[in-house]
Amino acid sequence: MYLLFSLSSLTVLAHKEKIYSLEGTIGNREIIMEIVDIDGYYNGRYSFRDEKKSNYLEVEYDSITFTFNLLRYNLDTKNRELLEQIVITEDSLNNWSGEQRTPDGKVREVFLRPIKVIESEPHALKSDIKKSLTPYNYSLLRDITYESTSTQKFKKGIKIEWLTETRSKIKLFRFVKGFPDTTMVKINYYLEKVFIKDILNAYNYQHYETEIHISLVTPSILSMVEAVTSNISNTRETSNVMYLTLDLKTLNKLNIEDLIWLGEGETPRNGSKEYFIYRREVFAREIGNYLNGTYSKEINNSKCSYSNEKMFRFPEFYLTKKGMVLMLNDYKLSEKCKKQTWAVLRYKDFPEKWSPKYFN
Repeated sequence: MYLLFSLSSLTVLAHKEKIYSLEGTIGNREIIMEIVDIDGYYNGRYSFRDEKKSNYLEVEYDSITFTFNLLRYNLDTKNRELLEQIVITEDSLNNWSGEQRTPDGKVREVFLRPIKVIESEPHALKSDIKKSLTPYNYSLLRDITYESTSTQKFKKGIKIEWLTETRSKIKLFRFVKGFPDTTMVKINYYLEKVFIKDILNAYNYQHYETEIHISLVTPSILSMVEAVTSNISNTRETSNVMYLTLDLKTLNKLNIEDLIWLGEGETPRNGSKEYFIYRREVFAREIGNYLNGTYSKEINNSKCSYSNEKMFRFPEFYLTKKGMVLMLNDYKLSEKCKKQTWAVLRYKDFPEKWSPKYFN
């Protein structure tokens, strides 16, 4: 027992992390800075308050002085170039001072002190979301603002408002009509948590852009697709897609089995042994047969190989008025083949299989 306790303690100590959260000035401009120390390996970032764009730093520390190098990869020369260097030291009161140096010979004084998070101070986030933020991100989001851009109406009197965060240009939405006020507050709180992550990513990436498509809204379901293009620092852009189908009453993210069940007996727990058996032996076969029969023309014209049942085991999905769109994402498929949108499980073709909880 003692030996096990000692080994587990060593494991925890081996991953000890310390974070310095600082605010102050470089020259006459206000900044916030974060330095992360993991067992003596450091990384850092800082942002000017009036820009809200994180600059990532390589860090050297000699037990007295921190030296930060801001580097950029030059795509033309294939070399990393030094854009600036910040050298600071800490005094006995935990304040930091030093200077910023740039290759053109300019030198600016740097003064920093620990960030103090004061709950009574005004903050753009009025909810508990701000309590989960690091001091750096808390400070970064302190004065974000939104601009109302348009509204969109759906059946049953449901209405949403589209907003744009003015600095990052991230687009988001919230419900403004169609639900009791207490329900709408809970839904919008959930959505705020989703979109705050996008805003932070836009501040922390060199480029981060989102495009949101709401594919279905009912009194019980929200289904949406969010496409993201991003790059961190002079790197090749990457693309990613997030699919979210949400139970608007419980605010639980819905899985395919919550919506349509093609098996016998009780629906298995997501991720259980029975769930994987069902996806492999029932779901993949049923879906493969359905798609190859209903959409044989699309499959033959696609130049993509959809003949293997494994392709149909674990698709992403979103809902539309016609049915459930399956986004096949097997690793053997090319990116082009993953972007098809013809694979729809139409509601009318599975009349007894859809959950009556969500579909009438």
